[in-house]
Amino acid sequence: MAPPPSAPSSREPIGGRIRRFRLAKGLTQTELGRRIDLSKRMVAYYEIQGGVPSTTLLIRLAEALGVSLAALAGKKESADAGLPAPESVRLWRRFKRLAELPPHDRKAILKMIDAMADSARRKAS
Repeated sequence: MAPPPSAPSSREPIGGRIRRFRLAKGLTQTELGRRIDLSKRMVAYYEIQGGVPSTTLLIRLAEALGVSLAALAGKKESADAGLPAPESVRLWRRFKRLAELPPHDRKAILKMIDAMADSARRKAS
């Protein structure tokens, strides 16, 4: 996965902004498409080919991506302007996978994470 651009350009096309916000949310094109009732192919079209989504679709995209219409249109910076580092996106995807595990496996992994974090905190003190 390519990292999202760190600083949006005022001349960035809408497809670039869709892609940047999608990656910041840790979504694939397929996942975004499911959230807005659109095929992966159409998401890719808007991101890459430069198609301009309808107003209705722009609203659905903004809601699914958690940004304002203004931010999606490139009119102003959103709260998501400080995009997470690629490591954060990978970590978020792993947490999403963790949520899919059976409860007993999830609990075991969370206990291990807690134990390692406690150990690191004690070493740092």
